[in-house]
Amino acid sequence: MKQLLKLQAKDAEDIQVISAVLQDAIAPVVDMVYRAEDKNFVMVVQRLCREDGTDMKHERVCCALNLRGVESVQTHGFTSTETDRMLDLLALMPEGDELHLIFASDAGIRLRLKDWHLIIEDFGTRWPAQCEPKHAL
Repeated sequence: MKQLLKLQAKDAEDIQVISAVLQDAIAPVVDMVYRAEDKNFVMVVQRLCREDGTDMKHERVCCALNLRGVESVQTHGFTSTETDRMLDLLALMPEGDELHLIFASDAGIRLRLKDWHLIIEDFGTRWPAQCEPKHAL
């Protein structure tokens, strides 16, 4: 079994690393939840595993993103009721006291943060990726 990834972020520089790791993850809308009473945002994505550094076909693995210290959440380009919708995660972008999750098709999430802490952690078994993302240069 291949090593499961676990990373934490405490500042904007750390988020750049997390963003690179999560680029091209598939994010089912049904697997996103914000618990305002706990100031906690959780999202489970199907992460594209690139860390092996090979030219072989990539694999995917489930990865939980757990962000504590979330004051508020705003979405655009989709609603939480679109439970069958899958979003393609492009980047996480910190901006002041906010973190923006940028998805393809002009969708996004803006998280307002205070005394935050972010952890991502793989779980489960990897499976072959059905397709390889292609980005225009």
